[in-house]
Amino acid sequence: MNISLTSDDSIRGIITVAIEKKDYEKDVDKNLRLYRRKMTLPGFRKGTAPMGMIRKVYGKRVLADEINRLTSEHLFKYIRDNRLGIMGEPLPKADQEPINFDTQEEFKIQFDVALAPKMTDVKLTKEDHLKWYDIRVDDALLDKQIDAYRQDQGTTETPETVEREDWLRGKLVEMENGEQKPGGVWVENSVLFPNIIKDEALLAKFIGAKVGDQIVFNPKNAYGNTPRAVASLLNMDQATAEQFTNDCRYEITHISRLKPAEMNQQLFDRVLGPNKVKDEAEFRDEIRKLMKAPLNQRSEVGFERDLRALLIRKVGDVPLADDILKRWLLLTSDKVNPEDLDRDYPILVEDMKYHVAREYFMAENGLKAEDSDIEEVAKLLARSHFMQYGILSASDDLVGPFVRDLLKDEAARRNLINRAADRKFAEWAKGQITVETVEVSPEEYEKALASETANNNDAVKEEGK
Repeated sequence: MNISLTSDDSIRGIITVAIEKKDYEKDVDKNLRLYRRKMTLPGFRKGTAPMGMIRKVYGKRVLADEINRLTSEHLFKYIRDNRLGIMGEPLPKADQEPINFDTQEEFKIQFDVALAPKMTDVKLTKEDHLKWYDIRVDDALLDKQIDAYRQDQGTTETPETVEREDWLRGKLVEMENGEQKPGGVWVENSVLFPNIIKDEALLAKFIGAKVGDQIVFNPKNAYGNTPRAVASLLNMDQATAEQFTNDCRYEITHISRLKPAEMNQQLFDRVLGPNKVKDEAEFRDEIRKLMKAPLNQRSEVGFERDLRALLIRKVGDVPLADDILKRWLLLTSDKVNPEDLDRDYPILVEDMKYHVAREYFMAENGLKAEDSDIEEVAKLLARSHFMQYGILSASDDLVGPFVRDLLKDEAARRNLINRAADRKFAEWAKGQITVETVEVSPEEYEKALASETANNNDAVKEEGK
């Protein structure tokens, strides 16, 4: 077998895979013998059909499978062994001679490849400056989170009189000319939240009210003409609620009030697990750590985004094999269609430039996303998933099956490998450039994120001119 690369310029080439009979005949014969054992042909018991007949029936299929296997296996081995910088993937050459498996014994298969721009002039040095945002968890933010846990673990009481944060159930009837409207709206268990009432004068009528009290009001005025809130109160669809203008009488039948959980061991155990902490100080420290972890992940993602923009600027406006890359995108991406290709192509090119630069630096410095790195990313994703459902410190027994399912899914594993490579590269890059640590609040980080994103986009656009 012979594999070679020919190129007329620095941005595109043709890889030719030449396969001779000696390269495949042993494996073809071996696979045909396996077919003979498994297949049943008319007039013969299983495994007894003559090889000549097996070859006639299945030979073409087996040969095609073997040629495809050899081509794919040795093509990508050639690319790896020769460290060819390829953007996208090799594409079968469009104008090559079609293969005839009935008559050919030797095969020459050609692939168009888009060669990556040379990265030898791209450097990361201490002259390059990026920020890493240390998002702090201040006491106000911590108190807000702890209050949320106390509310979530709280108990419901039935007080005698209404306060602003209570919620009510009552009988609601539509009024007309001061009387109950015949055939009008009637809701037996209408739920009302005083704290979303916009009309302060009406809110004052509810505060201090008791079960059995009746209050007449206009829902549209009460909620500041918010159809969604009116629809919920009147138990009707939003379109109908938008047309509703009458007053209603609301008779309170039940008052509910949430009593936050006490700051005690029972709360600590429910939120963090049995006996993880022993007092309020330890509880606050642990919650602060749990809040800090996802904030640090946000900071890392922000740093990686800025590093990506830096690399794209450094690669600059280089010539690319646009014809091959566009054909590859149309063939492989279900998110790209011919009508939008010219619009989306510049954005996709940025992604490819970053990927090529990242792979260059990783290869030059012996960096690789190991299995442990990939598993760590999967664990972070799993713990983030469980935190969305209130499980703050998911156990390994809970995380393990989730991680194993992610790693078994081919598409998910590819994404995890790419994410692990981003993390590995970013950690290495921190030692090559100047990183300024800036302490910010979550609100300040969001503002900085928006500003940095806009600046990065402007810089990339300017570089591309």
